Order: sequence, then C-alpha cells, then structure tokens
Amino acid sequence: MRLLSMILALTLMGVPTLPAGQSQELTAETVVTQIQTGDPALASEALLDWVEQGASAEAEEVLEILEENGLEPEVTAAAFARVLDAADEQLAEREIERNTYEQAIRSLSPLFTQVLETSSTPYTPEPAKNPSDLAQLYGMWYDSEMQELLILTEQRCRVVIPWLGYLGETNCAVRLRDRSAQGQAPALEIDTHESGVFLGPLTYYVSGADETHFWSLSQAQRFDKIG
Repeated sequence: MRLLSMILALTLMGVPTLPAGQSQELTAETVVTQIQTGDPALASEALLDWVEQGASAEAEEVLEILEENGLEPEVTAAAFARVLDAADEQLAEREIERNTYEQAIRSLSPLFTQVLETSSTPYTPEPAKNPSDLAQLYGMWYDSEMQELLILTEQRCRVVIPWLGYLGETNCAVRLRDRSAQGQAPALEIDTHESGVFLGPLTYYVSGADETHFWSLSQAQRFDKIG
C-alpha cells in the first residue's frame, strides 16, 4: 500500500516512475518538493524511503531546490515540521536507526533555516503579561537577530538554532514552569538533552505573549510569530 501511494504521488507530481518490480530511486528534489507541497503522510513516507536509501543532501543543493520551487520560507518550515511529526510516528515501524534518520533530516535543515534570513522585529521592553498556559505559545516563532526558531505544538518543541547545533531534527519535550511564587516570569523549558526530567533545559523566561510575538524582559529578546 505504501509503495502504491508513493507511485501515485510521484505520478501526480509529474515524476517518472519505474516499471513494477523495480525500486524508485528518490532524489532530494523529489523529497523536498513533496515536503513543501504534498500531503504530510505521503511526504513523510517519501522522506523515510529516501533515508532508507542512505541518502543525504548538501546545503547548496537544497537551497537551489528551494529557490527553484519559490515557496515562502515560513510555508516551507511549517510544512517540514508537519512532515517530520508524521515521520516520527512511523519511524518505529521502519528499520531505520535514529542516528541515520537525524543526520538525513539535518542535511535538509535549509527548509527550516531559510526563515532566519527574514528580519524579525527588534526587541524593545514591554510591560509584563506573564502567560499561564503553554497553549498560549503554540505556533512557530523566530528571532532573526539571535538566529533562533521554535516550533511549539502540544507538549513538544522543535528547536532550530544553528549556532548551538540544533536543526529541528528532534521534537523535544517542553513545559511552561510557573515561577509566580518568586515574583518571576514563567520559564519555557525545552528538554533538548532528552533527559526526561528537564535536566539543563534550553530556557526562555517569557514575560508576555500574544498572537504576534512573545518576549523576555530578563533576556532582552523578542520572538515574532509566523505561519
């Protein structure tokens, strides 16, 4: 069924298929295009098939594909996150080592990092409006000055911070820790070390959040919301 779905998807995209009984060698261009424009479930299957081939891509190659396809960076980043979520769910059923998978995903990181080339709003101090619920922070947020992108969904967060070596390959556990008893802003904690107990998490002290941005007074940082 998975093979039939792939053949149908590739045919609809105008990508030539091989005769029955022969395997289709996926290219980075095919996979990136499906990630950008295809159904997330089908695109995730194509991605995992590509990973199973032992494939990876060079950054320059991926950037050329993205330029040719011409989609907005935020559209591509959101689509990539959805496809990775779907791929994560299927990974346990496929004989793919986690390391191999993550290395392949990292090679496609321009699908995320292109967003960081667009200027975000500079930080300016704002009155504190401490959020009380993690749901207030669901969405895609970026700070181009610090080169940081966060994609938050229910209890999970993909972190894209190239200078720290985070390229969105892992969907980390996340929580909003209340610090109101100490008179402090809540701490957005991301378990980037996958400790299971938030040991040494990546942390942002969130002074406020609305439908357009969130900000930290103590860290002098602002994230714009996109997508």
